[in-house]
Formats: sequence, C-alpha cells, structure tokens
Amino acid sequence: MNKRIESFIPKALEAIESLGISKSGRVPKEYNGYIASFGASVRQAGLLATILFYDNANSNAQEDRTKVIRALEAITGDKLDKNTKNTPALRTKVEDAAIALKLALRTYKLVKE
Repeated sequence: MNKRIESFIPKALEAIESLGISKSGRVPKEYNGYIASFGASVRQAGLLATILFYDNANSNAQEDRTKVIRALEAITGDKLDKNTKNTPALRTKVEDAAIALKLALRTYKLVKE
C-alpha cells in the first residue's frame, strides 16, 4: 500500500466522525457509493468536474455529497472548489485521499436510512 494512503487513513477516520458522516458508528450506505464512484469520476471526467459535481448542494442526492469533498479537504489539507487547479500532483493526492476514505469507511457499519 502506498505510504501516503496509509498516512491518510487516520485523517479519514477523523473526517468521517467530525463531519457527521458517521452517526453512532453507522454510516448511510449511500456514502459507500459516493466514495466508490469518486475515483472513477476523476478518471473519466477530470478532477475539477468531479469536485463541482460532488460539491453541488442543490442535487437530489439522498445524502449530502458535499461531505465527501469536505472529508477529502480535511485529509489532504487542500481546498477543493471551483478554483482548484488540476495538477497531476494534486490529482494523485486527492485520489490517494479517496482511497483512504474508502478504506476507513469499511470500519463502519453501513446502513440504509
């Protein structure tokens, strides 16, 4: 496993708790899908397009997808918004953070709410 991904896992666990993604040790299963599809979206649509899609608070998503972006910001320490520059280094860093978030999510019970 990439050392950066490994170092991001504790930050991911903290972000899941602090952002309210987890409720009493349980995570709505929609977040599993949001995080799982994040990496594929970055590869297909690009980093900026994916950030804009996930940061849309007006979407009809069952759960708040913006929490995924906030979690990735907490993990990477970088602001992810419409002004994000799609550099290869940032893209790799965000993809590693998404992997760490996905791995951290596995420690929670996924529930349908």
